[in-house]
Amino acid sequence: MSGFQEAAAAEWLKLRSVRSTWWFLAGAVALMLLVAPGTALTVGNNLEGTDEPLHSVAVAPLAGTGVLYGVNIVFGALALLAVTAEFASRSMSVSLACVPSRGRLLGAKAVVAGAAVFAAGVPVAALGLVTSVGPLGDYAAPVAAGAATGQVLAMGYYLAMVAVLAVGLGAVVRSTAGALAVLFVLLWVLPMALESLAELVGSWVGVLAELTPTMAAERFIGGEWAYG
Repeated sequence: MSGFQEAAAAEWLKLRSVRSTWWFLAGAVALMLLVAPGTALTVGNNLEGTDEPLHSVAVAPLAGTGVLYGVNIVFGALALLAVTAEFASRSMSVSLACVPSRGRLLGAKAVVAGAAVFAAGVPVAALGLVTSVGPLGDYAAPVAAGAATGQVLAMGYYLAMVAVLAVGLGAVVRSTAGALAVLFVLLWVLPMALESLAELVGSWVGVLAELTPTMAAERFIGGEWAYG
């Protein structure tokens, strides 16, 4: 094996052997089961007694709500711990002794975290999609297998990119709490703050909001592959 493959294999061994990885995965599943069906139930109840046609509400965006407003932070925390936990325990010096190239070590962590989160994120997103159909009742639009598969894969890809971003933040900030706070601001606070400012300052701030990771991912998951 090449040096990078050996580093990636070591990072995978570390990631799957710590108990926190499985707790984060369980937390992601629990959040998805809470947010996606809960949102679907709320939407279905709000549509009762309205003129909304039956079978007209797309299901995938409801799963996307769970991905964009809950699961992303959970998987981001999982990924950044792959870096910050080593700084906290001072085991990073051991990792660097085994892999002297910082770029190779960080690249291996990013690839492993991204691949692991993609592999876990796709079934979690699919779970959110499936469990959102029932609460919507007759308002749920028919789910086309091809389109649903593409949207679920898009959610998994987005979560993988969040994991890669979290690894980078962990390497820069080196503190779990600090890196998690920055990730929270980037994914949740910044888009909402820019949208609020757009009403006061001007539409150009709204354009900036559309370019933030969460807003861009919302369009990406919805099938808008290009912006503008």
